[in-house]
Amino acid sequence: MAGPRIVRETAGASALPTEVVRVTAGAAVAAHETVAVEEPLEIHLNGWRWLVTMRTPGADVDLVLGMLASEGVISSAAEVEHVQFERHPEEPDLANVVSVHLAHPLGALQERLARHQALAASSCGLCGASSVSAILQRRPPLAPGPIVDARLLPLLPARLLAAQDAFAATGGLHGAGLFDAAGTLVLAREDVGRHNAVDKAIGACLRAGTTLPPILLVSGRASFEIVQKALVAAMPIVAAVSAPSSLAVALATEGGMTLAGFVRDGGYNIYAGAERLRTAADREDPDAAPNDPLAFIPRTMRTVLDEVRYKISLADWRALTRPERLRLVTLSEHAVPDDFATYLVDRVTERTGTAPRRLPSPDGTA
Repeated sequence: MAGPRIVRETAGASALPTEVVRVTAGAAVAAHETVAVEEPLEIHLNGWRWLVTMRTPGADVDLVLGMLASEGVISSAAEVEHVQFERHPEEPDLANVVSVHLAHPLGALQERLARHQALAASSCGLCGASSVSAILQRRPPLAPGPIVDARLLPLLPARLLAAQDAFAATGGLHGAGLFDAAGTLVLAREDVGRHNAVDKAIGACLRAGTTLPPILLVSGRASFEIVQKALVAAMPIVAAVSAPSSLAVALATEGGMTLAGFVRDGGYNIYAGAERLRTAADREDPDAAPNDPLAFIPRTMRTVLDEVRYKISLADWRALTRPERLRLVTLSEHAVPDDFATYLVDRVTERTGTAPRRLPSPDGTA
C-alpha cells in the first residue's frame, strides 16, 4: 500500500539531561537526571490550521496519521498524499509545523473537526450519552471475537514496559502497546500524552499497511478517547494498567468491546465484554469444540440454555443489542431460569421475528 511522501521530517530527541537537587533523608545534593521532552506540534490540513498538540518528538508522521484515522478523516495512509515539516515562523529552531495534504478535500469534515476542537478547548463538550451516540453513528459496534486466553492480559504490562526505553530513562512517558491474540507485542510507542501514544501506534500500522492487532494496552488509565480510538480502529480489546472512566465503560459496552482495567499484579477487572476472555471454567469444559462458533457465549449461559431447553444461533446472538446480551449473561448468573427464558424469548423474537428453537426434553417431549 502506497504511503504518503514525507518531506523534511526531523528526528527530535525524546529525552534531555537536566540538573536537579536530589533530597534524600533530609540531605540535598546536586545530581543529573533525564526528563521527557514535551514540545508543540502544529498540524495543517490542506492549508487549514487544524490544531496544536503537545507531544514528545519522534514518530510525528505516525502521530498525525493516527490522529486523522481516529477522527475519521482517513481510513488508510494512501489517502494522504504528502506530509511536509516546516519551521515555525516564531520559533525558527523548531521544525514543528506539519502540513498534511490529503488526496480528497475536507468538505464537511472541516466543520466537524473545528467544532470538536472548540468543545475540547472550552471543556464543555457533550453529555456522556450524546458522546457515545455520536461515535456509534460513525462507527457501528464491533462484531464478536476474537477469543483470547484470560491468563494473557496480566502478562502484557511487563512486555510493554520492556519496550519502553524512554520511560526507563525518564519515568515520564506513557506507553501504548499493540498485541496479537497470542499476547505477542506487535509494536509499542511512547509519548508524554497517553492519547498521543495510542495515535502513534495506530499510525505506525497504517503507515506500514499492516492489519491492526486486536489488543491495545495502555500504561495508564483508559479514558473515553482511548476507547474511542480503539473502536474506530476496530481493535476490540482495550486493557489499561490503571482505571477506566465511566464514559469509557459506557462506550466499550455499547461498542461491543472488551475493556479491562487495573491489569497488574496478576489480575484485573473486566468492565465490558467478558465473553472475549476464555477463563479457566471455559478451558475445563469438555464439550467446548476448539472452533465452536458460539464460544463467545459464557459457559454459565450455556448451562442455563440447556436447563430451559432453548438453543440460539449465532445469527440470534448477533441480532441482539449489546445491552441485551449483557442482560442475558447477568440473568444466567443471578436469576431464576424462568426469568432468563422469558427475557431470551422476548428479545430474540423482537429482534429476529422468530422465537429461539426449543429443544426436546430428555424423554423426547417438546
